[in-house]
Amino acid sequence: MDTWIEATAGNRNNLLPENVPWKAIRTLLSDCIYGGKIDNEFDQRLLSSFLEKLFVPESFERDFSLVSQATLGGHTQPIKMPEGIRRDQFLAWVEALSDQNSPDWLGLPNNAERVLLASAAHDLVINLLKMQQLDEDEELAYSDGEVKGEVVEGRPAWMRAMEAHTSAWLAGLPNTLQPLRRTVENIKDPLYRFFEREVNFGLKLLQSVRLDLEDVAAITSGGKKQTNHHRALIQQLNKGMIPASWLRYKVPSSCSVAAWMTDFAQRVKQLTKVSQAVSGNSAASLKTVTVWMGGLFNPEAFVTATRQCVAQANSWSLEELSLDVTVADETDQPSFDDCSFAVEGLKLSGAVCRGNMLAISSEISTPLHLTRLRWIRNTEGKSSSLIQLPVYLNSSRANLLFTVDLPLAAGQRKTDFHERGVAIIASTALN
Repeated sequence: MDTWIEATAGNRNNLLPENVPWKAIRTLLSDCIYGGKIDNEFDQRLLSSFLEKLFVPESFERDFSLVSQATLGGHTQPIKMPEGIRRDQFLAWVEALSDQNSPDWLGLPNNAERVLLASAAHDLVINLLKMQQLDEDEELAYSDGEVKGEVVEGRPAWMRAMEAHTSAWLAGLPNTLQPLRRTVENIKDPLYRFFEREVNFGLKLLQSVRLDLEDVAAITSGGKKQTNHHRALIQQLNKGMIPASWLRYKVPSSCSVAAWMTDFAQRVKQLTKVSQAVSGNSAASLKTVTVWMGGLFNPEAFVTATRQCVAQANSWSLEELSLDVTVADETDQPSFDDCSFAVEGLKLSGAVCRGNMLAISSEISTPLHLTRLRWIRNTEGKSSSLIQLPVYLNSSRANLLFTVDLPLAAGQRKTDFHERGVAIIASTALN
């Protein structure tokens, strides 16, 4: 940086702020010093947003705002650039700041900390359940029909509790899942092939879960001997952990088995609706099914299948197609054609969508009533009023499904959306 400044200044002692090589400095910070550690496109976008706002010629002015609106001592006011040129003056300015930094200093809403606290509390409860090993392990470590621990009605407490849980879980799951009706015509449809894989996957997992629960129910009622597999299974269920043999699709690491069972039952229910739609009609009826995307085992493949479906029906290449997204209000019903697909259950984090226009909101998340995914041919470039948002599988934001472009409401700035990390979440049922 010294080399750049000296080369730009030449033999002059002073350099005008607008002559500082700002672009080179921003590139050094974004691509080398900090950017080299970033592997997420939207994290990189956030960093670039901060750099483009702070490293500008206006930063030499006394009234330049580092933060336009910050909460200080219960009042909202901007944080101005410190006056001074020496290191000790800048340190004194830092020391004078409040010890408690509000999230709005980083462009986040003030209630953003509630998300962190709720997540920390959820993880704490899950870890406490997993740590309850002493009593359960002692009660499970029995032989020759002798059980340690409190015994009521001839059975220990864990048996009675596990029997109640397994009965409730089995009652919430259907006995089976009808595979999709396969015909010569149906198998040609990319959407049918996707849902066939989904239903077959769900059927196998449903059979495995029901068999394990029925075995546990038989053991807790005293009619079946347990094996090592059953002993490990019961230990995990007692601690609220999801058995490893059930974890065949992505879920948050902090998810409890009770939440997983409720979510899995809803997934099977959706697949049952899909199976019924095909049984009475052809594969074309799948286009009319409103899909809970977060409840699919492989939601990325669903987006790919819809694209292939439209390309095949219209003899277009996949490269020609781009995704057009419309979010309907609760009182609206968007129109659907052969290139459109209905999706529900999405949630918008950090913003609100009204009239298919995005605006910054203080709400942590807002539900999207009904979303239309429509594949259209690329005819022109993207409008500057559109902002690209990521669609994540769940609130952990570990799995990016795809991206969507949505229009901004009047007066909204893209940098505010970048700093707030506005995103669409496909499923919040397991968080």
